[in-house]
Amino acid sequence: MTPACLTRRATLALLAAAAVARPGQAAPALDRPVRLVTGAGPGSGTDSVARLLAQHLSGDYAPQVLVENRTGAVTRLALEHVKAAAPDGATFMYLPMPVLSLFPHVYPRTTRYDPLADFAPVATVGTLPYGLMVRADHPAPDLAGLLDAMRARGNATCYAQLGTPQHMLALTLARQAGLALTVVPYSNGYAVALTDLLAGRIDMVFSHLADVAAPSRDGRGRLLAVTTPERLAAFPTIATFAQSGFAELTADEAVCIVLPARTPPVLVAALHAAVSRAVAAEPVRERLARLEITPGVLSPEATAARLRADFAAWGPVVAASGFTAEG
Repeated sequence: MTPACLTRRATLALLAAAAVARPGQAAPALDRPVRLVTGAGPGSGTDSVARLLAQHLSGDYAPQVLVENRTGAVTRLALEHVKAAAPDGATFMYLPMPVLSLFPHVYPRTTRYDPLADFAPVATVGTLPYGLMVRADHPAPDLAGLLDAMRARGNATCYAQLGTPQHMLALTLARQAGLALTVVPYSNGYAVALTDLLAGRIDMVFSHLADVAAPSRDGRGRLLAVTTPERLAAFPTIATFAQSGFAELTADEAVCIVLPARTPPVLVAALHAAVSRAVAAEPVRERLARLEITPGVLSPEATAARLRADFAAWGPVVAASGFTAEG
């Protein structure tokens, strides 16, 4: 069936649903249950947001939105599943944008999707920055002091998940600072990395603000720099990397929603509108805030533009890093 035929059918379905809706109630775009796919496991922060979004999209975009967890290959398996789904609006995905913009550069041989051609961007949900943290009693007063101490010692150790934006940013920092850096990925999780940081077994953690904010607030850790363009209102005394002389370490991570490519524009627009309403709901905003995500819904066109820009930007960064995940 051609995309044009799907578009006509979707438009007729929307008109028919509107005709039978109760007065004052918007009709769902689809008349059957749909699936919201996430590559994160149950109980994770990403999963918790996906489930809240599903609650608010149910009865709005579709009668019921079911969350489907498809873990593996750092979210790429879930994205491959969505790529192969029918472009009928019934399968979509909530994910960090770097899975689309960065991972094809990090895993060029084993990534089986084209991030720019295989998906229809629907919306961003928000953005979150990254931060560099040391233990609270570390003698370095600031980022410059830390780098001086690590250069004098001859090496440094840092936790970051391999192949992620924070890993690439850590390698960029080390290269620009002339620092020999060993990245320790801790396959058994951030909690173990935090334990080793506080015990002095590693020097620093470069991670999402959601990971480093709580230890910094409760006095176990100390933020030294954040990747935002301006200082964060929640941490007004913490300098940005740009203020510390590392302008290339200005970055944030968008979380977004995509549909399979060739999904009719009428359905893309309907899902975008429903996502906008969901993100405006206080329970969703509160959950995003707990994950240090700043809500911000971009249009499908603006989301696609951000994806193109991020994809173009990450290529040279990965090449300069010298990191290869595939041997």
